[in-house]
Amino acid sequence: MRTVLVVDDDPDLTALAGAYLGRLDDVAVRTATDADDALARVDDSVDCVVSDYEMPGMDGLALLDAVDAAHPEVDLVLFTGAEEDDLAERARERGAQYVRKGASTGGFDDLVDAVEGALDG
Repeated sequence: MRTVLVVDDDPDLTALAGAYLGRLDDVAVRTATDADDALARVDDSVDCVVSDYEMPGMDGLALLDAVDAAHPEVDLVLFTGAEEDDLAERARERGAQYVRKGASTGGFDDLVDAVEGALDG
């Protein structure tokens, strides 16, 4: 069983992302609604962290940096609706995949593909 931790300050989006990712075989989904809680939940059983970018306290890139520093084996995905021009590049520089949240659920399908690829890669 592989474990994915989904982090977003919007509990509805966290639940929706978790529901989509829960469709993957052999994947358990954990959720957190803030970066501090997420960092406390990352341990050796977590295989992938999916994080929003715009969150209070610590943004998603800082969270992914902190996860990578403590657990470099964990796959990272930035899943966000933020529209900063260089955000995808900044995520990739950190070794994270970048997935854009869309107005429709297409972004959630893209998230599933990205996480599946990360876990299988």
